[in-house]
Amino acid sequence: MSPPNRRPESERKQRQQQISRLSRTALSTAGRILSDGITLPYYRFYRQNTLLPVLTVATDLKNGESAEFIAGKLQRWRDRKLHELQFVQVAGTLLAAAVIGCFSWAPKDEEHWLGPAAWYGSLVLSITAVLLSSSEAFILSAIKNAPPVSGSSSRLSQELSMILHVQNWNNGDNHDDDDNDPEGRSHHPVSHQGTGPVKVDIRWNMIFTWQAPIMLLGYSIIGFFMGLVIFVCTPLYDGHDGPYLNSPGKGAIFFIVWSAVSGVVFIWCSFWAYRFVSLDGL
Repeated sequence: MSPPNRRPESERKQRQQQISRLSRTALSTAGRILSDGITLPYYRFYRQNTLLPVLTVATDLKNGESAEFIAGKLQRWRDRKLHELQFVQVAGTLLAAAVIGCFSWAPKDEEHWLGPAAWYGSLVLSITAVLLSSSEAFILSAIKNAPPVSGSSSRLSQELSMILHVQNWNNGDNHDDDDNDPEGRSHHPVSHQGTGPVKVDIRWNMIFTWQAPIMLLGYSIIGFFMGLVIFVCTPLYDGHDGPYLNSPGKGAIFFIVWSAVSGVVFIWCSFWAYRFVSLDGL
């Protein structure tokens, strides 16, 4: 009588495992689609300066690369990220100044409320991007300028914990107490000499943290142009100035044409600038 009872139990376990795998796959796919949608305005920056370097370091750790090799990869990632943060500081400051300058323009009676709202949002996002990028740039600069310590694996472990959660499979040295550290850093040396397999998990919270300044800047730029389009194109839909060609709508038409030309040039050059260059391994 026992075999008939075991078969349904094994079948239930198999179904549960299949459901679990399908659920994980569905959640992973949904998360990937959501991530691609959110990062679309700044996808190149996100992919080249945040996501790919982290994935590369994680792969190198799993392959048992040496500490010097991993430290070099981290250094190159910090340099690229620092340049990105400095760009965000400059661009965010200029964008905030441009938005403030737009507020001095005489308001139009029939302007849609989304125009000023987009500018207000752009101003807040740009200022936040500048402040956050300055804070993160200070952290990376402090790490870069710190005096070298020979034979110190704890520093490498702390730097790795900025982007990864590492667990040594050999001695079971689980770094779960990283979560109890208010700074989110590991104080345990990582097995990075190729003596055994290493389990590596990506800290997606830190991925979001390091890409947040360029994200804020990207959406701030979108808000600025959204408000600009609504402001300039008001004569095309307010109906107070007569036909388009006999009204200030002519200026709006020229604005649309030049915006389209600039957009095409930007997309074209952005595509071909990366077409024959691979930054994946840098």
